[in-house]
This record gives sequence, structure tokens and C-alpha cells, in this order.
Amino acid sequence: METTNTRVIHRSHVFTAAFLIIFCCAASSAFSVFAIPLQHATGGTGSQVALTLTLYQFFMACFGVASGHIMDKFGAKKLMYFGGLIFGLGWLLTAFVHNLFFLYVTVGLMAGAGNGIMYNPALLTALKWFPEKRGTISGLLLGAASLGPLVLAKVGAILCDQYGMNGFIPIGLAYLVICWAVGWMMDTPTEHDVDTPAATAADANDFTPTEMLKTGKFWLLLLLFSIACTAGIMLIGSLSMIAQVQLQMTPVVAADMVVINTLANFGGRLLTGKLTDKLGQTKTLAGILVLTIVGLAGLRFSTNLVGFIIFLILLGASFGGVLVVYPTLTGNTFGSTHSGINYGLMFFGYAIGALVGPQIAAIFTNQGAGVATYYPAYMVAIGVAVVGLVIDLILMSRGIGTNKKQKEESAK
Repeated sequence: METTNTRVIHRSHVFTAAFLIIFCCAASSAFSVFAIPLQHATGGTGSQVALTLTLYQFFMACFGVASGHIMDKFGAKKLMYFGGLIFGLGWLLTAFVHNLFFLYVTVGLMAGAGNGIMYNPALLTALKWFPEKRGTISGLLLGAASLGPLVLAKVGAILCDQYGMNGFIPIGLAYLVICWAVGWMMDTPTEHDVDTPAATAADANDFTPTEMLKTGKFWLLLLLFSIACTAGIMLIGSLSMIAQVQLQMTPVVAADMVVINTLANFGGRLLTGKLTDKLGQTKTLAGILVLTIVGLAGLRFSTNLVGFIIFLILLGASFGGVLVVYPTLTGNTFGSTHSGINYGLMFFGYAIGALVGPQIAAIFTNQGAGVATYYPAYMVAIGVAVVGLVIDLILMSRGIGTNKKQKEESAK
């Protein structure tokens, strides 16, 4: 039990608040569920409506940097209230969209900005309360990011089926109420709240954002983040269509593959968190990239349902782990004092991967090749993952992203 601002704070409360906020923010990954209703409401094509998610991710990354700066100065609590309001209103107002521009504003700008204002500050604030097991906590919190889309995909489909576009009203209200109901718990710990010997030692080597941007290791880590995300997103983003084309599945059965991937993603995040605390971040990333390569290669040669599911689980679990590793990796490498804005800048690596991955997959898809339609995309994704593995091994050889004991040995 720790005292902050004359009242008792349990770090489990902060964890719970962060879990629920990340659960809400990450639900946007189920956006494709609303594609058809939004096309009818706006008169837009599938690709025009899909652009909404690209805008969402762009504004999420931009506002993530700004919110990180505010969090480092004033803490995360006020950000949860403001971000929750913008995020909830963005989804709620989508019920009234009648053209693409309105959709781009409500979901792309408003919901994306609200996400960026809350997501990283909630995650990083919770990690500060658990300095002794940041990897494990990161894995648990990012597990919420796997569950969010699973719930929204089901609930959103039911609401829009029964109420049409008005189904977005309860969705937006629910997000606003949840974020405001737990936002008050997002306190930043003081030196009296938690025992932070590791963090105190690291503070001597804290980097300001400007100092971090001047280092070669930041750009290597950013490149690795982008590559690791690109390799997974390239195929995961087209999973339903891949299953339908490669194994001649019906859309209903192919949807089950998406559920399997989501569950594998969830399990991978929980496991990755524990491995990060045990092995260090770059060793864990090396394992993730190796599993990514194996999963992609296995899917490429899968000709039956059992084999496809096995390698899909490998790929889903490994891809889920990338986002778990990077908050801890960034904090351990560049210090905790400016972790909000520093991780916000590093998070652009994910935004790049999310933008580039689907585009590369589309370019290397041979639509006239039947069951072999996605074979070239598999090979390109494997090549991308191999490049990432090489970069990771270079970082590992320099002692970056190792556990505490390894860092002490490399410093001698």
C-alpha cells in the first residue's frame, strides 16, 4: 500500500485502469466489421472507407508523441479524461456520418487522436508502478489489446445489424463511460510509492527526446520496430482472404481463422512478457522473428486445415509479442524520465509497419494465380523478417536490450 496525494493507491488499481483503457483503444482493429454499413452510409468504396483506419493510425501516432510530452510533465490522469471524451465522441458521432469527409473526421481524426492521447500514457504509467516486472505487466496489458477487437467485432456486428448506424451511439457512450470511470486511478508513482532501484540506476543514463534522436541505436530500433510489424501485418491483415483462396474456405470458416489468430496473439503477448523479463528484450525479439519466419514459411506450404492452423498460431503469437517488447526496450535503453515522449516517437515504427505492410502485400499478390495468389507475398514477408533478425542480432551484440545482469556485464 502506498500513499500519493494524501490518499491510498494500490498499483493493482492503476493496472486495472490501464487494462480497461487499452482494451477500449485497441478495439479499432475490428474496424473492418463496419466496412459495409459505412460504405452504404457514405457512398464510398471499400478502399475509401479503409483509408479511415490509415488516418486513425496516423493521428494516433502523432497525438501519441504530444501526449507523451504532457504525461512526462503533468502525469496521465487528465489525459484519460480528455482522450476518453474525444475517443468516445468520435465513435458516437459516426452514427451520423453521411459522407467520407465526416467519417474521416469522426473515426480517423477524433477517435485516432483520442487513442493516441490515452494509449501510450496508460501503458507507460502502469509500467512505472511495476519496475521489477515490466515485461510481464506489458504482456498482460497488451493482452487487453487483443481482447478489445474480439469483443467489438461481435458486439459491433450485432448492434449495427439491429440498429444500423445508430449502433455506433452505444459503442461511443460505452468507451467514454469506461475511460472516465477509471481515469481517476491513473496516478504517476513518486519515489515513495514503489521501490525502484533499477529505475534509479538507469536515470543516470536518461536521454531527452533530442538526445535520443541523435543516437544511431534509436534509428536502428525504430527500423527494427517497423520491420517486425511489417512482416506480421503483411499477411495477418489479409488473413480471411488468404484462407478463402489458399484452402478454398467459405467466408464463415475463414472468419474462424481470424478468431484463432486473435487468441494466438493474446497468448503470445502473455508469454512474451515473461520471456522479456527473463531473457532481455533483444533475445526475445530474436525468438519472435524466428517464429515469424517459421510461421510464414509454414503457411506458404500448408495444403490442409490442420497445418494452416498450426502455423497461423505460430505467426499470430509471434506478431503479438512485438508490441509487448518495445515499451520495456525503449525505457531500458533511453531511461524512464522522458519515457512518455520517447516511446511516443518510437511508436512511429508501428505506424510505419501498419501503413507499409498492407501496401507491400497488395503489390506482391498475384490475383490470377489461384491458390498461389499469396505465395509471392509470403516470400517477401519472410525476407523482411530475415532483415529484421539481422538488425536485432547487431543490437544484441552491442548489449542493447539485454537484461540487467547482461547490461552490467557489458558495461564492464
